Amino acid sequence: MRWVPIGKLTRTHGLKGEFKFLPLSTEQDTLLGLKRLKIQGGQEKETELESLRGHPSNFIIKFRGIDSIEDAKALVGQSVLALESEFPELPAGEYYRFQIEGLAVYDLDGRYYGRVEDIIETGSNDVYVVRDGDREILIPMIDWVVKSIDINEKKLIFENVEGLIEDSPV
Repeated sequence: MRWVPIGKLTRTHGLKGEFKFLPLSTEQDTLLGLKRLKIQGGQEKETELESLRGHPSNFIIKFRGIDSIEDAKALVGQSVLALESEFPELPAGEYYRFQIEGLAVYDLDGRYYGRVEDIIETGSNDVYVVRDGDREILIPMIDWVVKSIDINEKKLIFENVEGLIEDSPV
């Protein structure tokens, strides 16, 4: 049973135990399908999603059993996690953020570049932030750059196209 982060409680909303919620994913339908949740940060509390409304930059979330502003205040700033097994299956070639973060990154020649530590949503395509120590590279998630993603092997392979990485022979 693996718990994965889905967002953060940023502040209370109203008097009935609701929160402003900053999700890691903007897919409201996916979030609504998640039932068992864990709030983790200072306190740890397993709960269920009661409601979710609004738009991705300003979701309002309500959990079962948190019914007052006093109950909610103690949980502000904490992370919200969901069971990995509750996420719906995605079509081939699509992945959840938690599946991509942590992948080892290699070029077509097998050179290691680091691990995906963050994902930047740009609107047109995601950009993977790959770090290895102090070194950081940005890899756009476009077909002619990212050649394969293997979730089971925890590996991403990309083509090192000209101009993508400074001081790198192509």
